[in-house]
Amino acid sequence: MKKNALDTKRKNSGFGLFKKYNYNIDEVIGVKGKEKYILYVDKKLIRIYRGNLASSPLLCSYVPVESAIFFSFLLEKSVLEKIDLDSYIETKVYEEAGVEETEEYIIKYKLVDKYQDPKYVVVETVIVPTNLINTHYKEVLEQTGYIDYLSFPAFAYKALYAEEILKKANDVFVVLLFDKIFLTFYSEGELVYIATLSSGLDKVYEALQSLQIKNFDIELFKKLLLKKGLNLDKYASNELAVLEIIKKEFANINKLIHEQLTKITSEYEVGGFDRLFITSEYGEILGVNEYFKEHSDLEVYNFEFYEKYNLDRLPIDPFLFLGMLETHYAYKYEDQTYNFSPFLREPTFFYRPSGKLFLITAGLILVMGAWPMYEFLKGWNYERKNNILQSEINKLQSNVNTLQAKVESLTNKEKSIKSEINRYEKDIAELKKFIEEVYKFKFSYMPKSQEIVDLTYYLDKFHVYLKDMSFANGEYVLHVYAYNNSNIPDMINELTQNGYDVYAKEVVLKDGKYKSEIRIKE
Repeated sequence: MKKNALDTKRKNSGFGLFKKYNYNIDEVIGVKGKEKYILYVDKKLIRIYRGNLASSPLLCSYVPVESAIFFSFLLEKSVLEKIDLDSYIETKVYEEAGVEETEEYIIKYKLVDKYQDPKYVVVETVIVPTNLINTHYKEVLEQTGYIDYLSFPAFAYKALYAEEILKKANDVFVVLLFDKIFLTFYSEGELVYIATLSSGLDKVYEALQSLQIKNFDIELFKKLLLKKGLNLDKYASNELAVLEIIKKEFANINKLIHEQLTKITSEYEVGGFDRLFITSEYGEILGVNEYFKEHSDLEVYNFEFYEKYNLDRLPIDPFLFLGMLETHYAYKYEDQTYNFSPFLREPTFFYRPSGKLFLITAGLILVMGAWPMYEFLKGWNYERKNNILQSEINKLQSNVNTLQAKVESLTNKEKSIKSEINRYEKDIAELKKFIEEVYKFKFSYMPKSQEIVDLTYYLDKFHVYLKDMSFANGEYVLHVYAYNNSNIPDMINELTQNGYDVYAKEVVLKDGKYKSEIRIKE
């Protein structure tokens, strides 16, 4: 049950050290890399933030979609009351979700009670490596030591309904990533299903490469989608082939999405979908809304949920805005269920164990004298210094780990380079031997020089390499090798066609080379 927002504000009210937390739930700072924005909830206004991150507004960010692992399974309702659900799900994830058993993960889940078979609930889990959280938000943590909230889009969409930005309906949220499609299905404001499809914008990129567009790369592909996309008016007549390929690939994307819609309506108690919200990891693709409207019965929208908040028209990442909105919602109703941050802000001093102990000690000191107070303060100061030193040790250890990883990478590169050098040295030695053999034959058997030249030509033409060659009793004997199984047969065939009397033993594969002995009579 949601808690009254007024009660929450009362709990956080007070002055100075006697306020439990020094945050303001009606102001939220969103951070993504170098981007920093602040949402003033009461005024419904987003502004660029240039102040200190360690301040009274709540501090948040979001976990990138591509960094998470998704896993769902059925669970009998009769089992729910008999198990420790958190422990059960954690065990299930480590055993069946394909995660590394030696790594630590933050696991959040949603029980979905809309499955067609009423005996079961569906457990939808989102799994994020703890190490990713530690490294991805390192700069923020170094400045503040905390992040009040880390959201994930699949759960953050709920805040859109809670804050009445969207009316409750059956909605599908689509994020087109380069190598996959991320889908989240909501029914009447509640999460129903999370899906990832392996086909993404990479299929569009690969199809466009067939046109051999000059200087075509990922950056040009990104600009093409954002500036022209699926909008016919943006293309010149000689560019229509580009548009046709994009439309063809988006038809496949549309088909995949609707297959998922059909699956959900057949397996869950959801009577169809009303709206489709779509965006990409690059931003809003021009013309994509109109395209999906033409090929779908759904209402289609982009991800600019923040339009009425964004009075300054800032280019804010929609997932960052969702995170800011969910952060406000979570603290307003004291619901931290889907907070992926393990680095929460500490209570003010007198709400910490050391602060409570301080108050008790202070009362005793009034009775027993100043000496215990002195000893306590000295110990408290030592504890504070120890915490500072421990923090420095942790930072240095992190740097050591980074340097060790770089050393390991350079060592691997050194091994690879040495291997290449050895291979080239072998090739050079064999080439040198070949040159010496040719030189010996050329000047030892002058009458045969033209034949040697001809043989050299065919060896080079078919990428066949000579190990050694001899001439006796009017017959050349060549020991040769090649790296392709057809090179030696092709050379023998052409020698025969050009009048040479050629005999060869079988071609055998040994030590990664195709070898044979060829005899050529004069």
